[in-house]
Amino acid sequence: MKPLINRILQDGRCLDGGILKVDRFINHQMDPYLMKQVAVEFMNRFAQAHPTKILTVEASGIAPAVMLGYMMELPVVFAKKKQPSTMADFLSTTVHSFTKQNDYTLIISREYLSSQDRVLFIDDFLAFGNAGLGIMDLCRQAGAEIVGMGFIIEKEFQNGRKKLVEAGMTNIESLAVIESLQGNQIKLNGVKTRKVNVYEEANRCLLCQDAPCTKACKHGDPARAIRAIRFDNHKPALRWVNDCTDADLERAEQACIHYNWPIRIKEMLRSIHPDDVDASQYPPLGITFCGIPCENPFFLASSAVCTNYEMVARAFEAGWAGVYYKTICLQEIREVSPRFDAMHNNATHGDFYGFRNMEQLSENPVEMDFDILRRLKQNYPTKVVVASIMGQTEEEWTALAKMAEEAGCDAVELNFSCPQMKHEGMGSDVGQSPELVSRFTACVKRSVTIPVIPKMTPNITHIAEPAAACVEAGADAISAINTIKSVTMDADAEVDGQRTVSGYSGRAVRPIALRHVLELAQMPRKVELSGVGGIETWRDALEFIQLGCSNVQVCTAVMQYGYRIIDDLILGLQRYLAKRGFTSLSSLVGEQLPKFLKPDSLNRDTIIYPKFDYERCIGCGRCEVSCSDGGHQAIVFNHDSRQPRLVGTKCVGCHLCRLVCPTGAIGLTRRTKKKLS
Repeated sequence: MKPLINRILQDGRCLDGGILKVDRFINHQMDPYLMKQVAVEFMNRFAQAHPTKILTVEASGIAPAVMLGYMMELPVVFAKKKQPSTMADFLSTTVHSFTKQNDYTLIISREYLSSQDRVLFIDDFLAFGNAGLGIMDLCRQAGAEIVGMGFIIEKEFQNGRKKLVEAGMTNIESLAVIESLQGNQIKLNGVKTRKVNVYEEANRCLLCQDAPCTKACKHGDPARAIRAIRFDNHKPALRWVNDCTDADLERAEQACIHYNWPIRIKEMLRSIHPDDVDASQYPPLGITFCGIPCENPFFLASSAVCTNYEMVARAFEAGWAGVYYKTICLQEIREVSPRFDAMHNNATHGDFYGFRNMEQLSENPVEMDFDILRRLKQNYPTKVVVASIMGQTEEEWTALAKMAEEAGCDAVELNFSCPQMKHEGMGSDVGQSPELVSRFTACVKRSVTIPVIPKMTPNITHIAEPAAACVEAGADAISAINTIKSVTMDADAEVDGQRTVSGYSGRAVRPIALRHVLELAQMPRKVELSGVGGIETWRDALEFIQLGCSNVQVCTAVMQYGYRIIDDLILGLQRYLAKRGFTSLSSLVGEQLPKFLKPDSLNRDTIIYPKFDYERCIGCGRCEVSCSDGGHQAIVFNHDSRQPRLVGTKCVGCHLCRLVCPTGAIGLTRRTKKKLS
């Protein structure tokens, strides 16, 4: 029974001694919909036995028995384990409990079990068969006929079925059969054993504040380990649970407050192999940007994540190297409500892939913001403080830049890119004009001695044109990109029934940001780059660095997950450097640029065919569907064996099949010469 099997694999837990816990959906907390499915299956299997009464044992068998009785319109009787004071005439038998390791008495009133009954026995488990033997004895005493026995789960390795058959019971049905629980791993009859996907499971984690799972764990921090996995550090994650016992992790699972089913903490963490990189060999991540020494390449982007002193101070304490403080202007800023919207998968919540915002610039008085920047630099001298500014005229740009320098800022960022300014002549309207960005960059350069960093808009066909104009005007570096102009249609994000175009960010925009960074890195006149756009993990940051960025800025991921993500950004990048044997982060800057060629220079004479791993293939057929309807009809699906087969003469090596495979069962062969047709 597929739904039951899926639920066992999803929510079942193994305990030492061959015990399978299903108290999350069967015998403590019950899933009524699953119980209905169980009852339908039993009804189909026992309809021809024509029972007149359903018998079960208190307490775990009552739910499926009552559901089945309702559907078959039969009375349900459960054998009691204690004699009520009101019951005088009864049948009884002694049964040994495997789970509790003791004997108990089953009691049924003679009033409810007689020689006229055709009994169908229903229970949650068939293990050693003791409960079934007890029911057979009660029926024998009453002269009743047992026409069948149905069990939700059978533990085959405990031989209960054999005992029942030897006692004369032949009509036995089990909806799920457990072959083995060795090593606390559930092995189901007819079901391939599959290891938990650690990243898929970690992605389900809610990343709780003051995580209950860690509070329940005596010898480790499973919440921190799961967060490491979520942000692409699965091997280093073990350092936070090295001292945890299985009991610790089981307590952590029980404490999990996930709104659906708990994270499989023990199975996930026990499936990770020890780290092959020595943490003592991790190099520092120090790097120089515009002549400014940075502790690491990770900065807060100018946005809602850095709007006051307390926020930035907490970020600095957490480990962020610097801040591009929220853009300061001389105009009055009044924001709308609501001003955020997000794109989720299938109406899920919390973990969005795209984020839309209508937020503009800092609402603080100008003097307050520059006082904040002054105090930040005084109190955190090793951190990099960059003032982001925006003006309408040369005079405004010059005045703001001078105030930034007087406040002790390390650099000034020129916001030529905000996509939702209500004032004309500001933001991305300016950023699309090479003439305007050149003029404003030049006037700022004339007014200050600190580095000047124009921030470019992606809402343009050729980002390099205004960027090159900024460089010609003296810009010390370029930061890119700001958010992308967008529209979302959720009615909950309307402002008093009205809508507008606004900025889009989050991991969905990262490929677009990388494309713009690549164009900037390929400009004839080289300039230092600061990368922004969809960075969540250290691998995301690495991609920007490998395309030429000396630092990266993060906004949306902080809004989702908090400043704490800096831990895994630093950890992952340090481990990557150590694994490659590098001692300096600067060795990675721009290393992938030589690989980028124009389309007409790519190799078109060779091919890589997909390769099927039938051990990992589950037979869903997604590869055939996509290849047939969106590819080159090069996959044949055998509906009997449920296995795909590649037709090499039709395959063009597009690899759509590999990308849609949900289990990663399609890999790569070696690159070979194309056969001439």
